Amino acid sequence: MSRPEELNDPKKFDELMENINTKLAIGAVPLRERALMSQALLSDELDYDVADDDSVYPQVIEWYRKRFPGENI
Repeated sequence: MSRPEELNDPKKFDELMENINTKLAIGAVPLRERALMSQALLSDELDYDVADDDSVYPQVIEWYRKRFPGENI
């Protein structure tokens, strides 16, 4: 299974993560848990098994660090 375009395109990944973060923020989920849940939601959104791609979790964490600088993740 090839890696979805959204994981390789920074703009598309940013839009996807904004969507996911908005959904999770509504539930007042702390950032660390949002990052972990985002990985599962990416699998659903992209119909892609992120568990087989070790580069996705660091990519998600980096997105949260950039989006919420100074927050403990």
